[in-house]
Amino acid sequence: MLFRVTPSKSIEPVISDWKLPELELESYIITTTDTSVKILHESIFGEPLLLVNNQVKAANKRNDILALDRNGNAVIIELKRDEGKLGVETQALQYLAYFSAYKGRDFMRNFASDSFTEEAVLSFLGDKGSIDLLNQKPRLILLARYFDDAVFVVGEWLGSKGIAFRCISYQPVQIQRERYLSFSIAYDHAPEGLYPLIFSSSIREPGIFWHNIADNNQEWWDFLKQNGQIPACFHNQRGDQGEKLLRKYREGDKIIAYAKTYGAIGWGIIENPQYDLIKPDQNGNFGDRCRHRLKIKWQSTAATLDKGLRAEDIRRDFNIYHPVSTSVQIRTNEGLSLIAELDKRFQVES
Repeated sequence: MLFRVTPSKSIEPVISDWKLPELELESYIITTTDTSVKILHESIFGEPLLLVNNQVKAANKRNDILALDRNGNAVIIELKRDEGKLGVETQALQYLAYFSAYKGRDFMRNFASDSFTEEAVLSFLGDKGSIDLLNQKPRLILLARYFDDAVFVVGEWLGSKGIAFRCISYQPVQIQRERYLSFSIAYDHAPEGLYPLIFSSSIREPGIFWHNIADNNQEWWDFLKQNGQIPACFHNQRGDQGEKLLRKYREGDKIIAYAKTYGAIGWGIIENPQYDLIKPDQNGNFGDRCRHRLKIKWQSTAATLDKGLRAEDIRRDFNIYHPVSTSVQIRTNEGLSLIAELDKRFQVES
């Protein structure tokens, strides 16, 4: 709920007549990171989700959105224009039962599309990627303006049966000619952690990660090299997904920089993790562009982007798929082999 602060220093809810059709809402929560691969807005869901497809036919009905999480499990998402009341979860459970029947390569074969390909899945999952293990524990997300408490009761029951269940509320607001959408988690019950402790920066071992630098512009790459930084975008606000993502890196992590079209363009080490939300006047000619930054000590880097090691060559020679989100972990042995190749390729140029 959005509140207005009144002159008397009290608050009152902002009431809007703007009604958002479900299909319009659906279009807003899907973003494109590649020419074909689509990711749901991480800032809304609090995690990256790879779109399998929308309006998927299931049991003679159509599920609004079918996605895949970083553990390779199906996420069935149902949207409601207004209230999520008792009964909406029954429909979602029908979809859950339907999609649960497809696991591993059966899931891939039945739901493959131009955007949901084996390459896209393996690129998204990173070091955990396995087509054979897809969809072992599917889960549900409901999205509505508000929810009846009875839905949460069903959520508790689902949790007791080992099924993760989340409700996200949204609020459409129109103020004069400007329109706004706010999202918040109304209910979340996951029997197992969706964010395994092994990825906690304070306890996990250092790893090797792809990191997409967000722009395949030579001046941008030169700026990042000169300042010893890796960037993240999102909303350039403290506490948003950009800051959370960069703060997951720990001392000793090896980062392989990726630029769309050009591939792997260098690598570096996080020696002493220092996060900063830089000011626009600290950002060269790039102003408000991707101001979340983390310090990195570059080791071997391409002098120019066109010297990068292309994604198709990396896939062929190292069995590593390019990233379709900002950051994804790479298996250690393959990652070390790729780093050795980048050293040979870029040492003289760095």
